[in-house]
Amino acid sequence: MKLSTSISPIWRKYGLEENQIYAAIKKCGFDNVGYDFCADNAQNWLNRNAGQWGRNMKAYLTDAGVAPVVAHVCDVNPFDGPDSVEYVKQAVLCAGALGAANVVIPLGTRTNNSRGEYELGNQQYIRQLLLSAEEADVTLLIEHCGAWHNAHYMHYAIEINHMMDKLGMPEHLKANVNVGHIGVADIPPMEDIALLGDGIRNVDVSDNFGCMPLGSHPERENLGFAPMMGYINYDEVMQGLRDVKYDGFMNLRMNMPRVFEKNSSFVSEAKVPYMPQELTARLLVWSRHIMEHMLRTYECFEA
Repeated sequence: MKLSTSISPIWRKYGLEENQIYAAIKKCGFDNVGYDFCADNAQNWLNRNAGQWGRNMKAYLTDAGVAPVVAHVCDVNPFDGPDSVEYVKQAVLCAGALGAANVVIPLGTRTNNSRGEYELGNQQYIRQLLLSAEEADVTLLIEHCGAWHNAHYMHYAIEINHMMDKLGMPEHLKANVNVGHIGVADIPPMEDIALLGDGIRNVDVSDNFGCMPLGSHPERENLGFAPMMGYINYDEVMQGLRDVKYDGFMNLRMNMPRVFEKNSSFVSEAKVPYMPQELTARLLVWSRHIMEHMLRTYECFEA
């Protein structure tokens, strides 16, 4: 396995440009990164020529000495309408132009949808998206969504496998293991990793308080600590990945130090809403050392 890291929202709070963010991540010891297609950077890629955007971004990445390995599409619910689906399609095409082999996509959900409505709606949406995935030559990844309070959101590996089976097990559709989401949904990691098996194409790494009273508040559900700093059983995570012979990337995807929304009750008039840039860099380096230690301990480290 190898390590990568996603661009935490914290970096943008420092007023850094894309190339400066990549340079900072490289300085923290990462050669590979995950890219988020989100509302914060939509003005850069949405409704743009995917090929041209990809060439420009590749230049930034090359200059910094890092390579993209996975992309995530965020801040959109595909059930909100055709524009939302087009948003995801554009992100998938841009991910292909950027050179990311895998794209974690959001699934649609409605309040009080039945399981049948949830499944059918997502099957129709993914079928549309698979055409873009084939064009971009990327693999779409679906994951444990972790919203434990929503009875019809995709919690378990058996549901992920069921969705892929209903779609005919397409070549461009596989699984993403989001360890943080597994924690929030209070799922035994080894069991679900074993069920997904060789269908796993990426692993997102973070830690949290799990599905406990602390997890009942939306702000707490979104916490993403460094590995082994929360309640998730990382011994089971690492054993499970080793047992299925996973040899892809483990992508550090943390919200640490926490970046609160402006309207959050937790930030209010806080004098220190987030860490200084130097401390953020130190925390990322520290988190990399934790993961390197685990990979060595479980004899699955690839230099």
